[in-house]
Amino acid sequence: MTHEIAFHQQLSAAIALSPPQRHAQLLRLHHEALQNYLSALNLINTALAQMVTFPETDQRTVAQIIGHIVAWDRFALLSTGDILAGVKHPRMITDLRGYIDHDGTRLTFATIDEFNDYHARKYQNWPWQELRSFAADSAVTLFTLFSQPQLLSAHRLERTQPFSKRLQNGLVLNDITMGWHLWVTMIEHIAVEHVELLLHLGGTSPRLSEGLIV
Repeated sequence: MTHEIAFHQQLSAAIALSPPQRHAQLLRLHHEALQNYLSALNLINTALAQMVTFPETDQRTVAQIIGHIVAWDRFALLSTGDILAGVKHPRMITDLRGYIDHDGTRLTFATIDEFNDYHARKYQNWPWQELRSFAADSAVTLFTLFSQPQLLSAHRLERTQPFSKRLQNGLVLNDITMGWHLWVTMIEHIAVEHVELLLHLGGTSPRLSEGLIV
């Protein structure tokens, strides 16, 4: 069984649970994905950061891909701020308005490709050590917001607007809310979408806990 299949099986099982149980299981999946991501970041040096790892499918350097992950983590952090403030329709879920850049500029992107291209250019010249530190900090901060019971709890995620989520394997999760949608999207981003890069850089296979869903 491939990592992606195993991940989506556990994710689907988690979504079927009650909100508190679902939160606990998603937190474990997020923690697993985060540890794999951080391990890969620690193995990237300045020379490797400027390499194009998969030229047949992606012309971006490793640094540009990490910058891409950082950009989405930042957007998610802005969205989690909305949820914490009681916003029922947080940003990033249905459009790409309301992104705030480092200098405070508010940006709107018409498409995901436009968002990704902007950040590929933005992060390509960042000093690698600075980018790596920022990437790790952003990812850990996002995880921490979900892990603390007084922050992004199941209750807070439940009180956002009803929505659905199409997973990268095509499965549609119905009867969830925008809060859960945001979390699943961000877990999938490092657990599935970029797992090939992280596996290549980390040199070890991403691990999913056995018996995770009970």
